[in-house]
Formats: sequence, C-alpha cells, structure tokens
Amino acid sequence: MSTLPFFNLYKDYVMKKSTMLLITICLVSMPIGVFGQSQTTGTLNLRNAQPAAVSLTVPSTGVTSYTIQLPATIGQAGQTLTINSITGSTATLSWADATFWGLGGNAVTTGGTDAGEQYLGTSNAQDLVLAANASERFRIIGTPGPSQGYVGIGTATPKTTLDVSGTMTLSNTGAASELRFAEPTADGAEYTAFRAAAQTTNITYTLPTAAPTAGQVLTSDASGNLSWSSSTSKLLRGFYTPVAGQWEHDIIVPGVIEPGALILITIHNGPGTTIGFSVTNVDYVTNTITVETSTGLGLIDRIAYLVVNP
Repeated sequence: MSTLPFFNLYKDYVMKKSTMLLITICLVSMPIGVFGQSQTTGTLNLRNAQPAAVSLTVPSTGVTSYTIQLPATIGQAGQTLTINSITGSTATLSWADATFWGLGGNAVTTGGTDAGEQYLGTSNAQDLVLAANASERFRIIGTPGPSQGYVGIGTATPKTTLDVSGTMTLSNTGAASELRFAEPTADGAEYTAFRAAAQTTNITYTLPTAAPTAGQVLTSDASGNLSWSSSTSKLLRGFYTPVAGQWEHDIIVPGVIEPGALILITIHNGPGTTIGFSVTNVDYVTNTITVETSTGLGLIDRIAYLVVNP
C-alpha cells in the first residue's frame, strides 16, 4: 500500500499553515494605522500603536459624492487648511495664514486696510454688523450709496455719519464731559462746547416745536419746556388815556402781571404843572394796576407804564 498521497496532503497542509502564519506576522509587524473600515457605516478608523482610534465618518443620509484634495506640501506652524478652489465635485485644500480674529485678541503688526495690514471688517461691499445675544447692536454701512460709511448704533439704517437710536450719555470720572462742535474750518482747532454743572436732580430740556423768528430768544418754563419768545416778552408797556377830571385810574395791562413784577409809572402832562402819583394796588387776577394822582387829569394827560416781570 502506497503512502505518497497522504504525504502530499500533509505537505500541502503544512505549507498553508506556514503561509498563514507568515502573513499574520507580516501584518502585525507592518507600521500601518488603518485597522478597520466599515462599508455599512462609512467609518474609517485610524490607530497607531494604541487601542484608541480616531474615526472619520460619512453621514448616513443625504450624502453627495465629492473629493477633497490635500495640499502637495506641508504647511507652517499656525497655518490652517482652507478650500482654495472647487472644480466640479473636487475641493482643493491649501495652507493659509490664520487671519481670523481670536477671542483673546490678535497681535496686529500694522493696522490698516492697505496690503500687508490688518483690520477688522468686510473686504467687499457689505455691511459690518456686530450683535449681542443674537440681536444686532452696531452696523457700519458698506453697501454702495450715499450712506456708505455711516455708523448706526441701535439702528440698521443710519441717516448720518453717526446715528444713535436711544438715549446717549456722556459719562465722566469727576470732570464734566462736553459735547463739542468744531468750528467750520478745515484746520480750525476751536470749538463750542456744552457741559452740565453739578446738580441735585435730573434736568430735561424739551426743544420748541417750531423755528424762531428774527429777534426772538429761547425761554423756559419751570418744567424745562423751551419756547421762542420776543426779547421784550417780559416787558409789558403802554400808555393809558385817563378820564378827564378823575384822580383814580384802573389800568388794564395787555398781558400777564406776574407776582414780584417791577412796575414803573410816569405822567405825561402839559408844561408848567406838577402832578404827584402812586401805585395803590395791583390785581394779578385781572392784570390791573391802580394809580392815584394828586389831581384830576386833563384830556391831554397820559399815564405811561412799564411792567418788568421776573
């Protein structure tokens, strides 16, 4: 009985086992990081001499095939990968300097908008918008038009170089702040300023609703409501024609006599006569002045009065 067939089978078995052992040893000793890829989940697991792995996963739904082409060279420290161009479904990556603004601030080399300078803003014709709590608070108009460059605080449509919607406060640290208006010359250094004095309560002035006429002055009531009035509006003046022969005269003044008003009286009479007089009563309800004279007045006599309200 021949034993050759059995020997051949045994030889094949040993060779197959040896080959499998050799392949296993090679795979274990190879410096490869890929240890698993799932076609069903779309996950690529990367591992390097440790049990923990880094995985890249494709979304399970809604995927459109595309290709990402890596840079041809290594980048520099601090650079970031950015999409340089897109051709069809291929996005080409390149290394770029990190020109974003960090939350901790940036070390600016030269501030400005020229080549090689750094700035915070838009590089195209779009507005710069700053928001807080997902609501717009500040806008610089960048779109072309007459309002380009205008700044709006609290408004998205500024009407002037600076447009603030809401109350604006000029705070200070002890010395009063000023609202300054520069003189209208290109190189002028002078200005007109408004500032508040030390106060014990808040004061609000409400401007008039209409423009003034020539010669009017700005006056206020006790509540700070401003209005335009004549420069002589506090002066009530006129001539009174008395009844002939009377020595007591009630003069109704065309205006309001305020308490504390200064009242001046004089008599216009004929030459060669002297008439004494005095103010005996002021009625603030009827705006009437009572004047008594030392004698009855004639037809040509007149009483001139001037009331200066406080």
